[in-house]
Order: sequence, then structure tokens, then C-alpha cells
Amino acid sequence: MVGEKHRLVMIIFAALFTTLALMLLVRLPGMINGGPKSKIVTEKTGIYDLTEINNWEEANATLPPGSTYYPNTLLTPGVLELNAPVSTDQYDALRADYLSQRFMVAVPNNNDVYTLTFRLSGRHALRVFVNGKMVGQEGEPGATKQDTEVWENNLTCYAVPVDGKMDIILQSAQFYHFRSGARLAELTIQNAANGKADALTEKEKGFFVMGGLICAAVLLLWMYLLMAHTKATFYFALACLSMALRECIQSQAWTELCFFTGNVSFLMEYMSVVLLTIFLSLYLGQYAEGRFLTIVQYVVILGSLIYGGCLLLGDSVFYTSILKYYQAFLVVCIVLGVSGLFGNMHCPTREEASVLYGIAVFYLAAISDILLYNNFLGYQHPKTPISEAAMLIFMLAQTVSLFMMNNRLLTEAKEAEHKLAVEKDALEGLNRLKTEFLGNVSHELKTPLTVMSGYAQTTRQMAEQEGELLDNAAVIRRMKHISSEAERLSLMVGQVLDVTRMEEGCMTMEKRPCHMDEIIYEAVETHYPMLNKNANRLEIHIEPGLSSLNADPIRISQVIVNLISNAVRFTSNGLITISAEAKETDIVVCVADNGSGINEEQRFHLFQRYYHKEKIGGGQNTGTGLGLYICKNIVEQHGGSIWIESIEGVGTSVFFSLPMC
Repeated sequence: MVGEKHRLVMIIFAALFTTLALMLLVRLPGMINGGPKSKIVTEKTGIYDLTEINNWEEANATLPPGSTYYPNTLLTPGVLELNAPVSTDQYDALRADYLSQRFMVAVPNNNDVYTLTFRLSGRHALRVFVNGKMVGQEGEPGATKQDTEVWENNLTCYAVPVDGKMDIILQSAQFYHFRSGARLAELTIQNAANGKADALTEKEKGFFVMGGLICAAVLLLWMYLLMAHTKATFYFALACLSMALRECIQSQAWTELCFFTGNVSFLMEYMSVVLLTIFLSLYLGQYAEGRFLTIVQYVVILGSLIYGGCLLLGDSVFYTSILKYYQAFLVVCIVLGVSGLFGNMHCPTREEASVLYGIAVFYLAAISDILLYNNFLGYQHPKTPISEAAMLIFMLAQTVSLFMMNNRLLTEAKEAEHKLAVEKDALEGLNRLKTEFLGNVSHELKTPLTVMSGYAQTTRQMAEQEGELLDNAAVIRRMKHISSEAERLSLMVGQVLDVTRMEEGCMTMEKRPCHMDEIIYEAVETHYPMLNKNANRLEIHIEPGLSSLNADPIRISQVIVNLISNAVRFTSNGLITISAEAKETDIVVCVADNGSGINEEQRFHLFQRYYHKEKIGGGQNTGTGLGLYICKNIVEQHGGSIWIESIEGVGTSVFFSLPMC
């Protein structure tokens, strides 16, 4: 219990530790090595002079935008003189959806091959010419939005200088974002022979992460289809696919695929956020306990659907212009939702702990990246985000939680199935006992009715004979038999009614002070002559001076009659003994016989409803199977207990105890 109370604190500390570890693992190489060594070379009199770089193995050159550019012009090598450049100081004032840049670069005259990498802010359509020849293109730059197909925010190509010079022209176009048109690019030049490739390129990392997300989605869908059909599993599988789509686009891995065009990829980059938000909201809805979290969930889904509609129906300039409002909306909802989740799960289960851990890591990683890109941490080395790694940890944590949840649900389903099977067997057994009970009751009821009918018919025949005197003694004898069988019939019907009252909780006890010896003698005098059909002898042994009882004498008499009836049924030409004695604070009554006895397996079931054993001598099963069940209920309602001692072939003794006054 102590561990559960402190589990939330442990989750937060674990998430903090994980985030710090990710920051060190991802950013430590750049902090130690200082990132790739690059020499910034500025333009002088229209020329970028790189001839002074002697060691290309250890450095490359970074060329910021020059002093001039060509707004609203797609400059080509053959029309240079027809276009006048504009100072880059006017860039902010002269917003251009497409433009051209020119880099005049001087390099050592050694005919080496150089790698040119252009980097811009935002996705563009790019085309590069070097010394009059096109050497690279990403997308399709055009003078109108219809003619332009955006691609990515960088382009890498290769060029060979001519006489130590490279005349580089970059065409770029961007019509899709409302905030700005085409941006000015920064150029990095590296000797291709000495360039060292990273361990993994951004695209390769993207394929790796995307593959992991798709594998997780397939696994979760398999769990959903073949194991427990839980909506949470299905929703998170779709969320993993949404994350895979976003990773595919952001890492530029989509450029190696043929799924969609550049313009569609621009739309899908925003749509992936909407889909991810909706599916994560539906997934986390299983933990949205309370009205507040439910409202937050529905508000997030509704807001995302509205923004998704804007993406599908609106122009790119429109939906990028309202993006900041959607982002602010999500930030507020995420803060409220995460706070509510952590507030509700103050004692989380293992499943919930895994969920909260993943959420906390992803949340802290997002905060870390925001601080990083806004230079709040004073970090000057290459800015490497950790959200990508945190997303994998989040996905893994949720998958583990879903595995635990599905395993729990499967276990519960198996337990429920086993319970249903047990209940089914019990019901089938009860139905079988009921059928046997109805057969036995009909047989038992038929016997006294047959006797009564026979004696009534013979008596009527005697009365109808004319001219003969009626034999009063014979009539009296027959009437006694009829009365005895009627009483026997009344006892059996009373048992059925008593069981019904017990099951409905309507059986009452009218307790009053009474004496056990009076109850025993009255029961024997009234019922034994009609019960004993097997020529048994009866002995009564009652300890003198027994204390009185606070009991219902009619119900206690019913217990004794039932026990005598059972003893008579399974004893022939034997001895039945009724005894009563005081033991400590109880009076113990015993009805014993020297009949057939009961084996151990039968003794286990004797106090159950509808259970009966074969009568003496075998043959048809007899009895209603209710007598001992009723006796047990009556005795226990008086605060006593009942038990049986028996040896097969020797005899049976049934004891019950009642507390004295």
C-alpha cells in the first residue's frame, strides 16, 4: 500500500531522469565535439573566397545569404543580364513567393568535387544551377502556386568547379505558408572526397523510427483482432500509424517513397497532427474519469475535427494562418488534461503507471525542446531535439500498458468463462435434481393417494351393500388408514412449501419457552404410527431435568419427525432410538438407527436440496430430498447445529443441538 501511494512520485522522478538521460545521450556528442567544424565565409565584392581553406578534412564552409537576391524571379544562367538584383536589406519589405539567389564561389583550382547543401526555413521547391548546368532539384519551382510543388527545406547536390570557380544559382518557391514566401538559403560547401557521413542520416533515422511505429501498430491491431477487442488497443494502434506518418514526413523519408506528391505531403504534415491528437484523445479517454476530463477529451476531439475540416476544405494559406490558434488550443487542453490525469491517478495501478510514465516523458521532452529552440538553456551547439526519442518511449510505455491491460482482460475472461462453466454444470445438476425431485414427489404423493382412494372405495362399497349391517370396526380401521395417509401427504406438501418459504426468506419462527421431552413425546405419539411401515422398534431416552428452550415447538417437532421418517425409511425390523441430553449450554438430540448406514461420499451431500439415497433393499429412489435440508435450516435459525455420524452397514445417528435458556 505504501508503494502505491508513492508510485506517482516515483513515476515523475523516473520521467525526469529519462528526459535528462535523453538530453545527454542525444546532445552530449555535439557538446563534446562542438558539432561539425564549419568556417563562416561572407561575401566580399560579390565573391565567396574559399581558397584560404587548406584543410577540407577538418572543416567545411558555411556561406550565409549574400548582399543581393532576385525577388519574384526564377533566374536561369542564360538571362542573368536581364534581371537586376535587389539588396537583401529589403527582404522583409519585399515579400516574394519565389526568388533566386546567386553565389559566386572561388575554390582551390584542383578540380575536386564539392558537396553543396542548401538549407532554408520551411518547405520549398528548389532548383540549383552550377556554371550553367542544373545539378539538383527538389520539387518544382514555379511563378504561380499551381505550377509549384513544394518539397523539403534542404537540398544536397554535387558540383565540379571550372578554373577554380563555381557560379551557383538557386531557385526557390514557397506559396503555401501565410507568414512568408520563399526564404533566403544558407549554403554549406564541403569537399566530397573528405566528407564524412553521419552514422545515420535523418532519412535513415526516420525509416527506423517509422518502422518501429508501424510494427507496434501491427502488433496492437493483431492483439485487437485476435485477442481482446478493446477500443483502447485499436485507438492507440491508429495513433501509432499517425505518428509513423508524421515521422515519415518530418524526417524527409517520404521523399524516397511514391505514396503522395509534395503538395499532398504538405497537407499530410498538418493532418498527421490532427489524427494523432484525435486518436490519442480517444485512447486516453479510458482514463478520463469524471466530468472535467471527459469535457476536455470531447473539446480536444471537436477542436481537432474542426481544424481537420479546415485542412481538407480550406486553402493552405488559410489553415497555416490559424495554426497558431490551434496550437495554443492544444497546449491549454494538454496542460489541463495531463494535470487532470495525474490528479485522478494519485494511486495508479501498474497499467496506469506505464501510461503516466510515457505521458510525462513526452511532455517533459516537449518542454525541453521548446526551451532549447528559444535559447532559454543557453545551448549554443547544434540544436538536436529529443522529442523523437521521447515519442518512441511514449509509444513503448503505452504498448506495455496495453499488453498488461489485454492480459488482465484475457485472464478475467478466462476466469469468467470458467465460472460460467461451473455455474452451467451446477445449473444442469440442479435441473437434473429438480427432475428427479419431481419424479420422486409425484411417486411419494401417489402412494398415500392410492391408499386413501382404495380404502375410501372399499368403505363406500360396504356402505352401499343393502340388507347387510355395516361393520363399524372395519370402517374405523379404514378411516384411520385414510387419516394416516392424509397426514403423511400433508407432511410432504408442507416440506415443499417450507423450501419455497426458505428460498424467499419468508420462513418465520414463533419461539417461546418449551421443553424438549414434551416435543419428542408429542411428535412420536402423533406421527410414529403412520411413519413406521417396516416393523421397527422405538426407544426413547431423555435425560431427566433438562432445561427449557426458547424455540418454536412446531418446527422442532418437524425436525424430529423428519429424522424419524429417514430412520424408518432405511431401517427394517430394526431399532430406532431417540435420545436427548444436556451438554454444556446446549441440549443435544440424537435419532439413531441400526439400518443400512451411509457411506462417506453420500454424507457430504445429505444436507443439500433434492438429494436422496436409495431406500432399504434398493429399488426405486424414494423421498423428496428436502427433509434434511429443511432440518438444517430450522436448527440453524434456532442458533444450533446438526451433523451426522454413520457407518455403512451398521447404522446412522443424526444429532442436532439447541441452546438452552
